[in-house]
Amino acid sequence: MTLGEVARQFSYRSVKRAIRRFARSSAGNFGIMVGLAAIPLVLAIGGVVDYSNALRVRTSLQSAADAAALAAAKYSGSDENERTARANRFFNANADPEAKIQTTALKKVDNAWLYQADFSMPTAFLGLMHIEELDMEVKATAKQADVPLDIALVLDSTGSMASSGKMAQLKASVKLFLSNFGSSAGVNNVQVAMIPFDTNVRVSSLNMAMLNAPVVNCSYMSSPDKDYCGTTTPGFAMGTTSGYYYAGKSGSRYIKYVYTALDTLTGSLKVDRATYSCSGSNYNNCSVSTSTIYNRSYSLSTASGTWSGCVNDRKQPYDTTAAAATASNTDTLYMRAANCSESASLQPVVGLTKDLDGLATKVDSLTPSGNTNITVGVQWGMEALTSAYPLQGKSTDAKTKAIMIVLTDGDNTEDRWYTSSDSSSIDARTKLACTNAKAMTNPDGTKLEIYTIRVIDGNESLLKSCATDNDHYFSVTDSSQLQAVFQAIAEQVKRIRIIS
Repeated sequence: MTLGEVARQFSYRSVKRAIRRFARSSAGNFGIMVGLAAIPLVLAIGGVVDYSNALRVRTSLQSAADAAALAAAKYSGSDENERTARANRFFNANADPEAKIQTTALKKVDNAWLYQADFSMPTAFLGLMHIEELDMEVKATAKQADVPLDIALVLDSTGSMASSGKMAQLKASVKLFLSNFGSSAGVNNVQVAMIPFDTNVRVSSLNMAMLNAPVVNCSYMSSPDKDYCGTTTPGFAMGTTSGYYYAGKSGSRYIKYVYTALDTLTGSLKVDRATYSCSGSNYNNCSVSTSTIYNRSYSLSTASGTWSGCVNDRKQPYDTTAAAATASNTDTLYMRAANCSESASLQPVVGLTKDLDGLATKVDSLTPSGNTNITVGVQWGMEALTSAYPLQGKSTDAKTKAIMIVLTDGDNTEDRWYTSSDSSSIDARTKLACTNAKAMTNPDGTKLEIYTIRVIDGNESLLKSCATDNDHYFSVTDSSQLQAVFQAIAEQVKRIRIIS
């Protein structure tokens, strides 16, 4: 045998003899000693089991506390009792029923929300040592990322927003969004701009070099067009459309003229006339013919000083970029609209501001009007997020992140050059504007984020392509869903996270 084999045989024989002695023993001393020695061993093993079970439950309760802290941080209201109630609901919904919850508490510490829960775990084995339960606690702290935000709200304010409660829900949703920031929410490093748009945008007391809109020369027209023409008359002023009814009848037909004045890419002002020849006095059962009645080149003149009114798209390609408008390059300048009647109720753009209460008041004045030109909204959204004129106020903090939120309920129908008959060309300008916006960089090199919201109707493909990614695109089938969407975006941009 080897030395190892001898040792194994000795060990086997020794154990065997010990078992026989234990079996023959009548005094039981050995059994008593083994039993007494087993008690601390059982307690030790049982204590490990009890403690392991408590740690398992504590891990579960930590997740519940994390959920509670996040719920408290995400709450945008001012009712602190409701904030605490929400936190408790989230905690209780996720809490392990094995734990005996003793106390819960929520408090604000350094602009963060701390949620704490004290609990106890009943023991099984340790109860033999009169340790009936183990007392433990969990804590979770949630806080918004300490990152300054510049946010541009690009909001469709066209006539179709008057239907299905869309404008009312938009107002409520934007105000809910704003309530997530500002002094009342303890978030003071956020600025927000508002860009309402229809076919144009409107400005108030803007002081910068601009272009005067070209005007028609009515003397070059013949009747009946000359009878309706005027340099600022809707349908004849660039970017406007209007209809006029022919006095009386032409034979057995009822006649209506619809004029549309647009710029052309070659630099001329064009007026098209659609003639409706109808058999009914309410202008139904019509045949339609379209002709161009005016198409003449124009020269542009520069204007300066304070301006309040509507503004058209810039000349291509500047209609889709954030390039600064400079007086030395007239192509970069904005054009004053000769007539603003179709956008009569359109509210002025508001540059980046920390006065979110004041901005919320301006939101109440949004009123639907006009047709849809998403491109001009996105382009002015880019302007709001730059430091150059016409809109200034961009944060100088090197950590600032720029965000644009674009909401619309319809398809593009008109811009400076195209009408709804060529909506694909307008869509192409919008897509290019979005591409250029997404290429804008923050001081740290990260890219501007674009969220898009489709309200019931609109070009889903276009809006998806405009968004940073699919997670930045939202589509609602009912306007009542808007508040949840804006709250979700607010929580995303705030970047609320567990910090401890």
